[in-house]
Amino acid sequence: MKNKFNKPVFALTLLAAIFLPVLYAQQSAEDARLIDVRRQQVSLNDARAALARVQELVDQGLTARTELDSARIRLERAQLDYQSSVLSLLALQPRLSIQEAVKRQDLEGRKFVRLTLQNLTPAFDDTRFQLLNNFEGADPIPPELRTRDVTDVFVSLQATGSSGDARSTIIGIPYETHIERLQYGESRTMEFQLLRDVDSLIVAANYKGQTQESMVQLQQAETDNVLMMSSLQVSQEADLGSDVTFDLRLERSSVDVRRFRIRAINLPRQISHNFLDAGRARLQQVNFQAGVTQQSLSLQMHLPDRTDGQIKMDEPLEFWVLAMDDEAAQQFAEERVYTEDEIERSRAGRVRLHLLPRGVGRIEVAAPSLFSEILTGETVQARMTLRNTGTRRLDNIKIRADVPLNWRVEIEPDLVETLDVNREAEVKFHMIPPADAVVGDYEMRIKTESYSYNRAIPTEDKLYRVSIKSKPNVWATAGLLGGLLIILAGVAIFLVRLTRR
Repeated sequence: MKNKFNKPVFALTLLAAIFLPVLYAQQSAEDARLIDVRRQQVSLNDARAALARVQELVDQGLTARTELDSARIRLERAQLDYQSSVLSLLALQPRLSIQEAVKRQDLEGRKFVRLTLQNLTPAFDDTRFQLLNNFEGADPIPPELRTRDVTDVFVSLQATGSSGDARSTIIGIPYETHIERLQYGESRTMEFQLLRDVDSLIVAANYKGQTQESMVQLQQAETDNVLMMSSLQVSQEADLGSDVTFDLRLERSSVDVRRFRIRAINLPRQISHNFLDAGRARLQQVNFQAGVTQQSLSLQMHLPDRTDGQIKMDEPLEFWVLAMDDEAAQQFAEERVYTEDEIERSRAGRVRLHLLPRGVGRIEVAAPSLFSEILTGETVQARMTLRNTGTRRLDNIKIRADVPLNWRVEIEPDLVETLDVNREAEVKFHMIPPADAVVGDYEMRIKTESYSYNRAIPTEDKLYRVSIKSKPNVWATAGLLGGLLIILAGVAIFLVRLTRR
């Protein structure tokens, strides 16, 4: 058997001995797979050289053909291992870097996120690419390993889970954005509309069945206003005499220490208001510490019991809440109505709010007396007055009475269709006890039901007491009076006779 020295195999083995320790030292998944591709190249070339040697021996009749078949099988296995290693290197997840994620708000209050992605997937330089291709008889390395372009990327925005790192609901429109190709170093900017106002979210990029998820804290967009204000309840209804609360959210783009004064302007003087923090402390200004970009507070307002020239029932009130520095606060020191142009020019953080005062229906039931005393066999006649003491008309006032067993009550009228503000209506009650009613005290509960603006009006029940007495015996009374008169006459006669003596 003639031993031949294979120079390509020796050269590849020598290169592997030089480069493999260096590549292993990089300690990265991509470098490890690159080393594996190089190792499979060496094994593939060695299998081809071994097949050539065995073929030569078979041709010389120095070995059996079974050895040739075994060498071919080893070559096919080496080819499969090499192809598998190359595919594994191609399947590495691309490195898509998030350059910026900026949240902004338009004039209608909608939230948007401007997202910029950049392809930072490392490309092979000339030295490494030539190293993979510079040996005799090897299959060429796909050019995709040289360019490392990323194709068919689907990007979506997801809400953070309760644990902070779990995939959750998609909260951006469009639900997915498709990037056909992103070359190495190329950036692509997309804009999503947020379906939910959040401070942080997950950017999910899907590529060839693999998903890269990155949690990011959203940055506030630079605007003309130093501070951005928003509220989920920009328009509310409130009853006169009640309290109403607006939740406010303050966001800024800077991260330095700042202080802002807060004011509500264009509000009628009759409406008192306070700014409260989460601890229900009253505020006149908001302090932002270093690194703090968001704060929440509430505006609590109390409406008067009655309307006047400035507060009109069922007519909306428009007012503004401003957050500004000391210089801008001097522009709103006066107690007057400011125009929208003045507010816009101030560059203060602002939000426009609306309040709709609603009237309240109240019913009052009064009676000259809530007690009657009758004799057996008599009935009770009573009167009550219904008065609307609220600020809205009352409709469908129904009066009913809960009476003792076998009693009857007649109410006239038992339904008052309408009762305007500060108006009265008289209701008559005819209470009829049963014929066999025993002597004693009885109670009847008078109830009223009414509606105002399609809402039930709470009322207080009235308790009416009736005391039944037995009828006196006339003959017994006459007999007692006659006997008394006889006694008195006898005493008088006795006294006259006594004085004569």
